[in-house]
Amino acid sequence: MADTRSGFATGSAGYPVTDGLHHAVLPSIHEVLGCLPDHAELFLPAIGEQLVAVTDDHVLHSLCRMLAGWGPAAKAAVPQLLGLLEDDRTWVAAANVLAGIGLSGNGARDLLLARSSSGEARAELAAWAYWKVGGEPGPALEALGHVAAEGGIPRPSLRRLADLGPHAALYADQIRAMAADNAPWTRVAAAHAFWATTGDFETSVPAMTSVVQELTNGAYLPVMLPAVRYLTQVGHPARPAAQLLRGVLTGDQRLRSNGGWLGFTQDEAI
Repeated sequence: MADTRSGFATGSAGYPVTDGLHHAVLPSIHEVLGCLPDHAELFLPAIGEQLVAVTDDHVLHSLCRMLAGWGPAAKAAVPQLLGLLEDDRTWVAAANVLAGIGLSGNGARDLLLARSSSGEARAELAAWAYWKVGGEPGPALEALGHVAAEGGIPRPSLRRLADLGPHAALYADQIRAMAADNAPWTRVAAAHAFWATTGDFETSVPAMTSVVQELTNGAYLPVMLPAVRYLTQVGHPARPAAQLLRGVLTGDQRLRSNGGWLGFTQDEAI
């Protein structure tokens, strides 16, 4: 469905791959503008006005998801994001963007630190964002420790542990066990976090490579793209995966799981 006021779809749309059929659908605003961080200076004045005026949570989260993807290029939106951070309804979306912006969002440190110690359900997110904008790792480690003590670590928490790098090495044993999980998404996230926190590639590379093996047979699942990207971060120690995937480049087919326009971008990205 399109938002008639913006010309964009109201959200992402996924369709199965069907032989002989292409699903014609509009992209959402974050899927279009997310590709244009080099033009952030041109767009940010209008986006900043939208952040202040928007009342639709779906639109707000779409804009914030796009800005988070822009990273430091979105730093001109920090004043508006600080206002959103003070609002109980919008602070989560703002915190994610500020984390993506990084050090240029350090004006949010006090607000994020207060959120991280508030006892709220999303205190972990606030503590991680506090770390990303230039705070200390302690609050994030404490908040993630509470999550880890409850049993399995959710994927968003695994990604945040990876961001903390060696600071989070005290969770290495638990993360390593999850790198053998039967669920591919969990296995990939845990393997990446294990490498990021310990530098160990002997466990991480095989775990991630196991997820992408079927690419050589023309199969594609969405989890394969982050696995390949994480393997590139590992670099030279991931050479066995490079040798495995070399033939994928010459395959005469699109590697995709989506029957709409996303199928083309999935193939290009992988």
